[in-house]
Amino acid sequence: LYQELVRQELEMEPDAEIERLAATLSNHAIAETSVSGVHEEASDDRFASTEASAEVPPSRSSALSVAAPTVKAKEGSHRDRALLYAVIPLAILMTGAAIWGWMRPETSKPVLRYTLVVDSTEAIAKAPSWRGRMALSPDGSRLAYIGGPRSQLLIRSWDQLHAIAIPGTEGVGTPFFSPDGKHVGFLVDKLVRIASIDGGPVITVSDTLNGEAGASWGPDDFIYVGGIGDDPLLRVRAKAGSKPQWFTVLDTAKGEVLNTWPDALPNGKGVLYTVTFSGRNGVKGSKSHAIAVAEVPSGKHRVIIEDAIYARYASSGHVVYVTADKTLKVVPFDQNSMKVAGEPITLTEGIQAGFFGSADLTISATGTLVYSTGAGQGRQELVWVSRDGKVDTVDPDWSGDFIGYLALSPDGKRVAVTRSANTEKIRIWIKWLDRGPSIRLAGDGKENFGPAWSPDGRSVTFSSRQVNGSVYLWTQRADGGAPGVVQLRRKGNVFNARWSRDGKWLVFQTDVGAPGAGDILAIRPGTDTAPTPLVATAFTETSPALSFDGRWLAYCSNESGKNEIYVVPFPNTSAGKWAISTGGGTEPLWSHRGTELFYRDVSGNLVAVEVDTDPTFSVGRSTALFPAAGYTSRPFTQQYAVAPDDRRFLMVRPLGSGSPDNIIVVENWFEELKAKSRK
Repeated sequence: LYQELVRQELEMEPDAEIERLAATLSNHAIAETSVSGVHEEASDDRFASTEASAEVPPSRSSALSVAAPTVKAKEGSHRDRALLYAVIPLAILMTGAAIWGWMRPETSKPVLRYTLVVDSTEAIAKAPSWRGRMALSPDGSRLAYIGGPRSQLLIRSWDQLHAIAIPGTEGVGTPFFSPDGKHVGFLVDKLVRIASIDGGPVITVSDTLNGEAGASWGPDDFIYVGGIGDDPLLRVRAKAGSKPQWFTVLDTAKGEVLNTWPDALPNGKGVLYTVTFSGRNGVKGSKSHAIAVAEVPSGKHRVIIEDAIYARYASSGHVVYVTADKTLKVVPFDQNSMKVAGEPITLTEGIQAGFFGSADLTISATGTLVYSTGAGQGRQELVWVSRDGKVDTVDPDWSGDFIGYLALSPDGKRVAVTRSANTEKIRIWIKWLDRGPSIRLAGDGKENFGPAWSPDGRSVTFSSRQVNGSVYLWTQRADGGAPGVVQLRRKGNVFNARWSRDGKWLVFQTDVGAPGAGDILAIRPGTDTAPTPLVATAFTETSPALSFDGRWLAYCSNESGKNEIYVVPFPNTSAGKWAISTGGGTEPLWSHRGTELFYRDVSGNLVAVEVDTDPTFSVGRSTALFPAAGYTSRPFTQQYAVAPDDRRFLMVRPLGSGSPDNIIVVENWFEELKAKSRK
């Protein structure tokens, strides 16, 4: 049919429609190139008739020469018209293809889901439920996590087979990236520190007030940090030596008792975080959590998601969070109005989450999602560890959401611990070793922690936090058979109570976040009306440990610029002073024979130092016994105990440390989210 149309058209003059199409096609390079062949073919005729054509009045056929000059001869016109019919379909086809290319939707990227498998020496470490374990860089190219045998900060680039360890980060937790991805921060007790991913010295941002339950680096260059104990959120400028400021205020009228796990919104207007409610104000009358958003810089906040923990903002315009039954959910969220903008969608179940609201969940701005599944993060157990590092479980049927502040009875048959199990309050428990029964002491106040045995082994003294904010030193019989006795009332936290061997002195430590930044004081119950300063300077003194003969006091101080172990005579602490550690140390404890002093070094090793006290005090050889970074540690309080024979150590470790966690990586996760949202 097309050929017939061409044949017929060759025998007639071109009409106006063809002239219009020809003029339109003149703008296409393809038409110009194609017609040029005709020009060359008819060049002789064209030049020969130039003069004659100038004398002829314009006609419909001459109008075609505007688009493509042709010869005036009828034969040339027929040839041009034939070429035109050949070009029109091709031009239409190419134009349509161009328009389709401009307007077609972008091809969806494939969603890739896989389990992250790493070498056993780089596996993610078990961690207590008040510490985070992983964070993705904003561009999704790096994963920062706590791992390896020393539980240190590792940086894994996806284009590399192995992770890089950041020196001096043993025993830390809660990694977080700067908005530009060039630095990674981390927390350890009351320290906020920053390291460059390209190397360089680690910077200490702050060493007071903040806790360990979450941190987020906002676009305003403030680091938002979770509280510790009964605290709201804080924020601190991301530079060395900054002083933290309170950011949120607990709404005690509604039962708020703690703010944790912040996540700063990228527009700088707000911060997502977890609110913990007390038992009577929580969901169904028990302790519970919710997701709130706080305005920057005022800190004014409101709850946006009930019965949920650990919210992370996704740049797709969503909030991802974990429910009480450990289900991962996502809900649309407008970061400008800071309001939920739709209904939640379930992503997966069995997310690993801890008692204090922690979870393994991180999202990059480019759409990579990483999370872990498992029985549960944060459960802890007691273990015996020999001097060569061999481990035996104390009682496989006795664990807790939190276990800490271990104290062995004088005969070594019982241990007093601070424990919370099955969402109960933190209380003092007495456990018979190894698989014997246990009882919980009633105590007083809303939280009890930090037990110490009386010299006769009949009673336990511990800190009891009251509703009005004060803390008592409280003594109660270990069998729970009699009411307790208040030894000391004091505003602010009091830690690490220790009795002297003769029962005359009760030594304790003040809060490092309080004025004076932590001091070691003592009272003689029944004699003193006010505490006596033992080691109280402008520096931070913590972790008092009395020798078993009652003559020496070991403690930790940052007077050199980092935590080190020192020994002074007791009770005349000004009569002398000896440095025990040289490269950093925390958590000192004495051997029962008095010939060794134990502590943790900066690499997380448990170290034994030989000491001699006769005729004067002297320090001998130092030996690293075994890597202890995988066991619970807190630089300002002792988290282990020494057996009476000095051959074993009672320690706390995360439950299930022998089995690896399932770390799930989902690349191009936003594509999956789009598909789920359309259903």
